[in-house]
Amino acid sequence: MMAGALIGQLVGHPAAALGGGLASHALLDVIPHTEGRTFKAEGSPRGRLVSPEHLEAGVEFVAAALAIAWITRCPAADGRLIALAALAAILPDIVDQPLERLRGIRLLHVRRWHWTVARRHALWGILTQLVIAGGAGLALLKLTGCV
Repeated sequence: MMAGALIGQLVGHPAAALGGGLASHALLDVIPHTEGRTFKAEGSPRGRLVSPEHLEAGVEFVAAALAIAWITRCPAADGRLIALAALAAILPDIVDQPLERLRGIRLLHVRRWHWTVARRHALWGILTQLVIAGGAGLALLKLTGCV
């Protein structure tokens, strides 16, 4: 969400913010990262829509949404483009998570382009996410005149 928000602030047009947010998701999926699959055994049963990994993702979503809401109050922030790109950045997960959980299909993710790290590399995957989200957040703060 933070990378998408940064793109939204940079591009200056709703269509570019939407496309940039979606593209950021695809590009960041290629970078090794940690997610629920890191800690789940392959072949785990489908059917449960809510799991601990989804609750954790919800906490991440709320934290990012609050940070973005705060940043949109900064002097040079374009709140509508920031919000549009941030939502576009998480759209693939909003669509595919329930579909994969209930039906075992993905519409917006390409499995071979998606690099989820194994459990033994979880710390590195978390670190890449923190660096990217933190860097995007700091850049967004600077661009919007908050710092």
